Amino acid sequence: MSTVPRPPAYRIVILQLILALISALLAWLHSDVAAMSALLGGLTCALPNAYFVWRAFRYTGARSATRIVQSFYQGESWKFLLTALCFMVIFQRVEHLNVLALFAGFITVQLGHLASAKVANL
Repeated sequence: MSTVPRPPAYRIVILQLILALISALLAWLHSDVAAMSALLGGLTCALPNAYFVWRAFRYTGARSATRIVQSFYQGESWKFLLTALCFMVIFQRVEHLNVLALFAGFITVQLGHLASAKVANL
């Protein structure tokens, strides 16, 4: 049984999903297209990060140190690729897109890391 508490990374992912929804609601004041674009931008940041958290924090304990390091590297690599893939699919498949709202949603969720210190201490 491990005595080291798990990191609060899952709380940070929940915060990011909430920020994605908030940015979409605020963009909705402008238009439906802006709201959908902001939501897509926020999810483009939050979902790859959720994958990273799942991948990086699967293992615990000193005996798993090698697997932990490998998981971090693989998780970060896949996070980068998933983010690029999300943007590629959005730009190819979404007909009506507000690019400013898309990047505003992405940046809002990305900057959610600044608030993560507060969330981590909850």
